[in-house]
Amino acid sequence: MEKLVLSEQVERALDIEPRFAVQKEILDDDVAVIILKTHNPAFGISGKSYEIKLWGRTSYEWLALAFDMCPIEYIECGMESDILTVIKPHLTDKKYTAVFYADTPLITRKTFLSIMDYVKTKRLNVAKLPRGYVFVTDFVRGASNIYSNQSIYSDEAEFMPVLNLNSLAEASKVLHDRIIEFHRGSGVLIVDAASVFIDADVIIGRNTVINPNNIISGLSVIGDSVMLNSGNNIINSKLGSNAVVSYSVIEGSVILPAAVVLPFTHIIGGKKK
Repeated sequence: MEKLVLSEQVERALDIEPRFAVQKEILDDDVAVIILKTHNPAFGISGKSYEIKLWGRTSYEWLALAFDMCPIEYIECGMESDILTVIKPHLTDKKYTAVFYADTPLITRKTFLSIMDYVKTKRLNVAKLPRGYVFVTDFVRGASNIYSNQSIYSDEAEFMPVLNLNSLAEASKVLHDRIIEFHRGSGVLIVDAASVFIDADVIIGRNTVINPNNIISGLSVIGDSVMLNSGNNIINSKLGSNAVVSYSVIEGSVILPAAVVLPFTHIIGGKKK
């Protein structure tokens, strides 16, 4: 798809809130994160299981949101690989090294900050998590085995691993609800959350109304006070403020502010079909 070139006027009209993301909180600059990307053959797909997307992002991209201000390294390894052998060549000069598996997309920044606060307060060298570890880097650099009874209790639901199609569906539902909650909290009226599907990187302006049976995907931008009547499929497109769209498909296109797209219209690449 060709890159959309917008006029300065339209760019200003679409200059709205940042895309979906967790709120950043201050974290001491002393933690490096390693995310282990393990392929699970239980999914029965030709590609890598960790590349499956949930609302436009892979599980490890969702997980990375929890570590927004930390350096992150991604390492491919087998499901049964020895964790010390895998991570030792990738240790940094940061005081702590946090290791998480890529199949845990539900972990939030709040949980991560809570874990790090606990590790620092208790002065732990090793902290075992439901799906991962936090190490003092200098300690693990010289370790030959991991011995730890210091399991940190946290929200087990957030550490739910996506290991099969059933758990994939569960994680998808949780992330869907988080996206809906985020946009509602930003001033978007979503009439029926169960029938509205929004990808993670979609931007939606305030006072926009989204009626049932709408799909908004890709890097779409919806301006302020837009009215999305039922039955739209919007893909990688930009809708200017106060636009009205009904029962239409808009793909790779720009709809100008206050424009009205009549029912059963198909616009692709800026051209009406």
